[in-house]
Amino acid sequence: MTHLFLLNAFAGTKDSTPELKTQIEKLSLPGTVIEYTGGKDDATAIARRYAEKGDELRVYACGGDGTANEAMHGLLGFDNAALGVVPVGTGNDYVRSLPGKTEDFLNLKKLTEGSVVTVDLLKCNDRYALNVISVGYDCEVADRAQKNKRRPMMSGPLAYKLAIVQCLMTKRKHTFTPYADGRRIPVAEGFQTQMLAVAAKGKYYGGGIKATPYAEIDDGLIDFMAIPTVPITYFAWLMGSFTRGEHIDHPKAKRFILHEKCSELRLDNHGDIKVGIDGEMFVMKNPKITVVPKAFRVIVPIPKIE
Repeated sequence: MTHLFLLNAFAGTKDSTPELKTQIEKLSLPGTVIEYTGGKDDATAIARRYAEKGDELRVYACGGDGTANEAMHGLLGFDNAALGVVPVGTGNDYVRSLPGKTEDFLNLKKLTEGSVVTVDLLKCNDRYALNVISVGYDCEVADRAQKNKRRPMMSGPLAYKLAIVQCLMTKRKHTFTPYADGRRIPVAEGFQTQMLAVAAKGKYYGGGIKATPYAEIDDGLIDFMAIPTVPITYFAWLMGSFTRGEHIDHPKAKRFILHEKCSELRLDNHGDIKVGIDGEMFVMKNPKITVVPKAFRVIVPIPKIE
């Protein structure tokens, strides 16, 4: 078996690769290989190169959800491969929904000795997601945060907080129309536009926001949730419930928050729309999202049952 560790020095708020390299070397695992990613899609290319050799392969994506997504694209279609996520990025949301303790995904010994589970994927046009596909306000915030990070002395968390405020003023109103399994889902009564929508397999996104608390990684369904454009003062109140995953059932919010399970979701926007796929931004027109059941193998830090 080959244990391939993909180290992303640009993930998170600091370079974790020296510490990770030391931990990997201490494991003394036979078949261990360390590779470094240096740019976009490097993780995809490296993972695919090793998967194509045909040997049993475990790939450990050491970075954020974006690094994991890239590695997943390199392993798609290879039954000899499985992906482990070492969450040293900024958001690290996917592992929160996987079996096992979240902190154990950082324990390389537990992860390399862990078991493999088979999970669903989401497909959006020609891209796949492990965790979440989103449109609307949150995508605008993520896009603005990336631009803010380029400013001198701007940390990741500060860039994100500033983006939240910036986009509240100008990026709250969106005109996409969702269709779930072919059925049009209108905006809630009393509202004119949508603020955001999430199609998910995992429960969390945005650095720990429990947007889709009823999502399951292997139920063969898309968990869809949408919030209309509410007033800024109301959104400030709603954020607490939204972060904790209490918004869908909250007595004051359930009348306007949309939530349902479906197998296919289409978002008609009559033009280009920003789409976040596991935190990475793409521009698409009328994106179509489907679920691919039991499509991928993921390593979790739970011992194998002999």
